[in-house]
Amino acid sequence: MLSKIVPALILAVAFAQAGIAAEEDYASRLKELRDRKADAQIEPLLNEWREERPNDPEAWITSANYYFNKRQMMISTKKPEKGDFVVSDPKTGKTAGSISFEQNKGSVNRAAELLQEATKKFPNRLDIWCGLAFIDQESGNFDAELSTLRDMVAYARDHATELKWLKGKNLPQPPDQFIPEKLHSYGLYYEKKENPKDDNRFLEIAKFSAEQFPNHPYAFNDVAMYFSVIGDNAKTREWLERANRIDPKDTLVMMNLGQICSKLGDNRGARKWYEEVIKVDPTSEYAQQAKDALAKLKK
Repeated sequence: MLSKIVPALILAVAFAQAGIAAEEDYASRLKELRDRKADAQIEPLLNEWREERPNDPEAWITSANYYFNKRQMMISTKKPEKGDFVVSDPKTGKTAGSISFEQNKGSVNRAAELLQEATKKFPNRLDIWCGLAFIDQESGNFDAELSTLRDMVAYARDHATELKWLKGKNLPQPPDQFIPEKLHSYGLYYEKKENPKDDNRFLEIAKFSAEQFPNHPYAFNDVAMYFSVIGDNAKTREWLERANRIDPKDTLVMMNLGQICSKLGDNRGARKWYEEVIKVDPTSEYAQQAKDALAKLKK
């Protein structure tokens, strides 16, 4: 029996090593072209890589990154912004305009197309799903981004033991922890824009995450943050209390509960939550904030 199994194992290892060698060969050839600034040869090489190695996720990822990062030079009379080159009038020396390198919309669309193909070929690679969602986000296509995130979660639900991350490595955390924290990061992109339209997008991602991952507190805290922004303190408290029931040791949630109780005039409740923050983790970043807040309550 062993005499049959061992050669099969050796053959499998040999194929795996050959695949790694081929990937490294294409990656090294790509690096060489970039070093030589042989831009005209890069796209044909990437096409060859995908054709010759159709089961290599890195071929699709590298190709998508190439197209996403392509820039076109734009010369304009507009005032230079951060990262732009200044164009000066040779006669007066005064600023006459700027030169910027902006994304090519066609190239960005091509990057998205490649990653969409890749999600079908390698659906267990969450880094590919997240990359596609990022491109959707950067392109201003929220509907496509949310659809990508929904599809990613749907696949992950049914294939939790098969999920991989960068370079095909295991996820750094269990899926039920890793994925809601990724959703949280996509939501924060919109929260930071501080306008009603993007606040609603932030809420939509947060509610989706809360629905899909009811045992993770981040999304519940995010929904509470939304209600806080629009001034609904009662709803804010309700969602924070739900987050606390999920993770009673989360000091950020407790700190937020203390603050919202204070806003509602419930100083007794605020004091309780601030004291709990200090009790749970006296060395946390929120412990000193809790002590300061308690001091203000005594005044």
